[in-house]
Amino acid sequence: MREFMLTLHLRIHDSVTALHRAHAVGDDDLASAQAGEIRGLVEIAARHGVDIEAGYADLTLAG
Repeated sequence: MREFMLTLHLRIHDSVTALHRAHAVGDDDLASAQAGEIRGLVEIAARHGVDIEAGYADLTLAG
């Protein structure tokens, strides 16, 4: 389970980084896709009881 949790957190981190990059260059389509990716990963975390609240409490998808 630890490897799953680590992979999930890394994917969220990568998606958030890509979201910020997309916003920085004004690519709204990519930003929307990344926001969807993040939502999907958050749903996976919730289904498997992985606590991501502490690491991403201040995260907003808007930027």
